[in-house]
Amino acid sequence: MTTVTLGPIRRLLLLGGGDLLFKFAELGRRRGLAVDVVTSPDQSKEQLPGTGRALAAALREIGIEPAVIAKFEQAETARLIGDTGATFALSVGARWIFRADRIEQWFGGKLLNLHGTRLPQNRGGGTWSWQILMGNRFGFCQLHLVDAGIDTGPIVVGEEFIYPPACRTPQDYIAHAADQYVRLIGELLDSMKARPREFICRAQPEYLSTYWPRLETATHGWIDWRWDASSLERFICAFDEPYGGAQTLWNGRTVRLKRAFANREDQSFHPFQSGIVYRTNKRWLCIAAEGGSIVVEDLRDEKGAAVLAEVEAGDAFTTPPEKLQALSKRVQFNARGLKR
Repeated sequence: MTTVTLGPIRRLLLLGGGDLLFKFAELGRRRGLAVDVVTSPDQSKEQLPGTGRALAAALREIGIEPAVIAKFEQAETARLIGDTGATFALSVGARWIFRADRIEQWFGGKLLNLHGTRLPQNRGGGTWSWQILMGNRFGFCQLHLVDAGIDTGPIVVGEEFIYPPACRTPQDYIAHAADQYVRLIGELLDSMKARPREFICRAQPEYLSTYWPRLETATHGWIDWRWDASSLERFICAFDEPYGGAQTLWNGRTVRLKRAFANREDQSFHPFQSGIVYRTNKRWLCIAAEGGSIVVEDLRDEKGAAVLAEVEAGDAFTTPPEKLQALSKRVQFNARGLKR
């Protein structure tokens, strides 16, 4: 069992992007710390939810000029990172792969990563969607040392919480988790400002590990109407906000389903009836499924226009076999978050 000493700190260094990184930057400023951000070109331009502002612009508004770099390994990065002797360095959704020698040279081996699920289980990407698909309602705030692997470094800090029943979509999970993360990181910063803290690092047992790849809605979000009602509900929820929505065909048109839940009030249906709309009042659709039905309150076409009111009882949702065959296809992304 090893230990790592962190603090005292005067500076918070954040690497990555997203709304959570911005929340941590605000948190660091409120704690009186110097805050620096290193982000990628694409992440610097991503819009923060509900603000209409890109990450870089939002950071500048609170007095932080982000360093935007495309290739992390370039020599210039060392200057941007600076002296990390009194720094808490945290990766938050960073898209770079960190080399072991750079972690040691530039961070003294003390670069941490925030991971939102149980480790070593549930390594990888697509965190929220995978949790919804698997029916997991336990959340985790895990800080682990970054090493040359993906989410494999020793765990330094870990805290468990529960997602309440109201959390159904990835956006719900993200919002609830963010509150837990901000609270825990705030407590950590407070505890390390004036004095050093020694943490016991827990190695991750490989025999318990699982890894789930990143998901892409256009490839993986197609509905298989052969699934039972509960599985269909979780699948549709997993691709709900902030994502585009689970997809299927209706009268030859691609449509996206959101705000759906399984219902067992009507009757049990034969698998041959799955996907058929058996009742509609133009505000929601009742769709037959094995073991119950799916009630859908939001249906959009590819342009985002609402089309639920156009659906008639007796219409059927179907998904082409070639779309279903591609569900297990792994989509490779580059460092910019784009498909290869």
